Amino acid sequence: GFLAAPPGVDLSRSAGGVLGAGFDFDAGNRLLAELEAEGRARLAAADVPAEEVRIERAAEMRLLGQVHEIVVALPAGRLGPERVQELRDAFTATYARLYTHVYKGAEIQITGWKVRAIGREPALPLRMVGQPSNVAAAQKGTRPAWFEGGFRDTPVFDRYALRPGDAISGPAIVEEREATTIVPPGDRLTVDERLNLRIAIGGGAAAAPRVTHDLPLAEAVRRIEADPVGLEIMWARLVTVVEEMWLTVCRTAFSLIISEAQDFACELLDREGNPLSHSPRAMPVFNLTLPRAVKALLAKYPPDTLKPGDVLITNDPWLCAGHLFDVAVVTPVFKDGRLVGHVGTVGHVSDIGGTKDSLRAREIFEEGVQIPPMKLYRAGVPSEDIFTLLAENVRNPHQVLGDLHALLSANTIGSERLLAFMAEYGLEDLAALAHIVQDRAEKAMRQAIAAIPDGVYRGEIWNNPLGQKLRYKIEIAVAGDSITVDFPDAPPQQPHGGLNSTLNYTAAHTTYPLKCMLTPNVRGNAGCYRPFAVTAPEGSILNCTRPVAVNMRTRTGWYIAPNLFQALAPAAIGSVQAFTGLPTSVTFYGKGGDGRYYSDHLFMGGGQGAGRDQDGKSSLLWPTSAANTSIELFEARCPALVEEKALVADSGGPGARRGGLGQVVRVRKLEP
Repeated sequence: GFLAAPPGVDLSRSAGGVLGAGFDFDAGNRLLAELEAEGRARLAAADVPAEEVRIERAAEMRLLGQVHEIVVALPAGRLGPERVQELRDAFTATYARLYTHVYKGAEIQITGWKVRAIGREPALPLRMVGQPSNVAAAQKGTRPAWFEGGFRDTPVFDRYALRPGDAISGPAIVEEREATTIVPPGDRLTVDERLNLRIAIGGGAAAAPRVTHDLPLAEAVRRIEADPVGLEIMWARLVTVVEEMWLTVCRTAFSLIISEAQDFACELLDREGNPLSHSPRAMPVFNLTLPRAVKALLAKYPPDTLKPGDVLITNDPWLCAGHLFDVAVVTPVFKDGRLVGHVGTVGHVSDIGGTKDSLRAREIFEEGVQIPPMKLYRAGVPSEDIFTLLAENVRNPHQVLGDLHALLSANTIGSERLLAFMAEYGLEDLAALAHIVQDRAEKAMRQAIAAIPDGVYRGEIWNNPLGQKLRYKIEIAVAGDSITVDFPDAPPQQPHGGLNSTLNYTAAHTTYPLKCMLTPNVRGNAGCYRPFAVTAPEGSILNCTRPVAVNMRTRTGWYIAPNLFQALAPAAIGSVQAFTGLPTSVTFYGKGGDGRYYSDHLFMGGGQGAGRDQDGKSSLLWPTSAANTSIELFEARCPALVEEKALVADSGGPGARRGGLGQVVRVRKLEP
């Protein structure tokens, strides 16, 4: 590879601005010219003839407010105001290829310029020494190998005995020290003059339907389970679908709380809204609350009434994730006109309107915009009214709407990947696959629960959020292969402060640590949570009723896991951990010197509690999976300076296993 690569040099400079009438094209052209001259000079110093040098130009571009850029090829010639639309079109084409669409009204920003100076690709002479082509001599023998439909008697070849011009029709196996190459039936392998193996794909047709939509469930399950290796691959492939969705959100989101702190989740669900898979990096509390939100949306819009192109949305705290900032966006997936599943994302937007002094809020009406179950898109047509209403009620509409479109892009990509997966494996319906993976996850969970001695395990924890101690009792009843968690005598819902937790949020923070304890190596889906039941008195701080304030519900819900660990320690000491220093988030918002609004979160984590067999991690945002906010990105987006960010020595406590260290962060405003 090094020998075959053309001589070249890549150069870049950070500079630019918002693409529009006021853009400084003279500075851009000057930088591109300087980079080109430097590239040519460096190739000349490497004895590359000037006439062989080729120049490629590109720009690093993004939607204004995003964190991550994409590289867009630039047209030849001098750039100027008359070419703005040409640059917009080039960006839009590249962005849409990667992330599905550029939304109406988005501004485009250039953040850097790139030039690649490349010489001529070297011609590498290759002289083969040895015997002429003789495929028969290269064959080592035969062995049975499984291809689609059964075992085939398959010839096995020695890679090192193959010569240029050799041709082999599949099925075949080519062995070498570093790899094994499989040539399926219908494909044809040829050896080129440099001993590369080139395989012409003869298949390419979609798989014959293995599971049709009218096939009885029992027979569909039997067909899938007949190939355990294929089942494992399919189950893993479902996770790759939501992983690509997760990465899409990271790359296209606008707020730091989503793109950097990763306060969001992606989910793949069956037709009825039961989760099939979620990203392993998803915010844990969403693994239960997002599916419950999907169920609530489907109750308002039954599956039989949905149409291709519909998109559903809600942020109802009692139906979704416990406060208004978490917005769920759900896209039904159709195959051949039939609803086969759903893809969903939920993310913590940077602003939802309402008060910024949440501790004084007495009702949810003070906390921001409520979005009941609604259709954000109808048959592919966006609801401009919803977008407009939301934009008028948040402090930074550019950022909030940009995050919504990031969630939409992820859903679109998830839908496309899911349909491609179904076509590849001949699945016209997901019901059988959902049945298998959910039942297996449930079986694993029930087996793990059965290993805990039956009984009722009790604990108690307290906090002091508003100057008065609040005590939380917990009772965990283990009976056979199921667990019921109750919070008897939970404090009454609080009249102000937003500390109240909806039952959805309470249940999520109860079942997540149980999932971690009992089946940490099983991919999460609906089956994991079937053996659990969570109850709390209605009207209590852990099962509050509308319309109390709920914005600060983390300051209640985050105490559930340590309470649960404390109670279960006598029965499962090897699976629990000590108390974890709870995370915090500081919100910075306002109008900057450039006249634009800013609104971002600075996340910071405490020290994780130690376990019996390991130390705790330092500065971890447990029981979330959020990340500490990048100081550099935060300072680049907010008029503030982080003066100190340091671990607090010895804050993890003594012991054979040490707790993780907490941190101290000091920030100073740079503008009034």
